[in-house]
Amino acid sequence: MLSSSVAHPSVNDLKRLIVERRITYPASLQQAMRLLLGNPGVIAFGTLRSVAQTCNVSETTIARLASHSGYSSFKEMQGAFRQHLVLIATPHDPPFEQQRPL
Repeated sequence: MLSSSVAHPSVNDLKRLIVERRITYPASLQQAMRLLLGNPGVIAFGTLRSVAQTCNVSETTIARLASHSGYSSFKEMQGAFRQHLVLIATPHDPPFEQQRPL
């Protein structure tokens, strides 16, 4: 379970914590988290029921996954994944019209 010193991690924070082995998951939660990290749209745009079905686990397991990952609820974890999709979809360079001429 995630330490209380890190509240509401971003998806990038979550990935880092997993890589650093500061958060580990039991087998069923690990399977679901792998799927969600590989396919963030599943949780970003899904319901608790559809996410559970896609991960082939119960709704309770997805709720436990959220809690185990440092979120207060499925909705909070879903919000983090939505924000992640916004961040990776947002261009980091200014639009062409705003660029200065050479």
